[in-house]
Amino acid sequence: MPRNITSKRTPRVSQAAYALALAAALLTFYSTHASAGAAAAPPPTPNLESFYIVTQATFRDGPAWVDHVLDLRPQGDGTLVREIRIAPLSADCPHCVTVRAIERLMPGASVQQLAGKFELCAHAEDDVDGMIHASKKDEEPNSIDDSATQTIIANCGGDRRMFELPYPETLRFEALNLANAHVAKFWEIAADLEAEVFGADFSLAKLTPEQDQQAQDLGAKAVVDLKAGAYKQGFADSTCPYAECRDHSAASALQGYSGPIFACPEN
Repeated sequence: MPRNITSKRTPRVSQAAYALALAAALLTFYSTHASAGAAAAPPPTPNLESFYIVTQATFRDGPAWVDHVLDLRPQGDGTLVREIRIAPLSADCPHCVTVRAIERLMPGASVQQLAGKFELCAHAEDDVDGMIHASKKDEEPNSIDDSATQTIIANCGGDRRMFELPYPETLRFEALNLANAHVAKFWEIAADLEAEVFGADFSLAKLTPEQDQQAQDLGAKAVVDLKAGAYKQGFADSTCPYAECRDHSAASALQGYSGPIFACPEN
């Protein structure tokens, strides 16, 4: 997650002053919403029972887009962690889509224990949306590449919550971090947990041929869940051919999928 984002056109002193002013505004927003219910004791934070994160990334080089799903759900006395990667086979084969997946059971660990430090269930949707809106830069970048949006769908004590995280480049993270460090870390949750569960150096984009076969076989099973709408709410809504738009749906991402594939078919 980018931090200490600065503008080349703004002196450091002015930038720092602006960040402090924005942070103060965010704190005022947060405290105002909190004080609205001050007459009654705040309810206890519900338990994080399950959640998934859909990351939709765009790139300048290589495949134009890559979608990731990180899913944590209870299984037995532990938590099943699943990661799914949906992407074109290569930049030269954009209409042939691969789906790779990996799963790992974390025995004796609940979802709350694995991700509790991020305090997903401690924040209301409207509060997070308001803080993100207040942290928006005055002007968005002309182009955004090698970046990603994320959507978190969390089950908090039976109550579903959705947190939509825009491109980091569109926000002033120094102010958001000062206002609420936990919310500022929402952008880090997927990468943090993936490294913790699967290893810091693991990537579904860099596999041996044997690993690739196993990942695509498991990916084929994950496609059944994807087509059934298991992660639909985490994807954007736009339906476009071969996921050519940034804000594409799961159906668009899977349009070019026909099963495991390891080489681009000859034209």
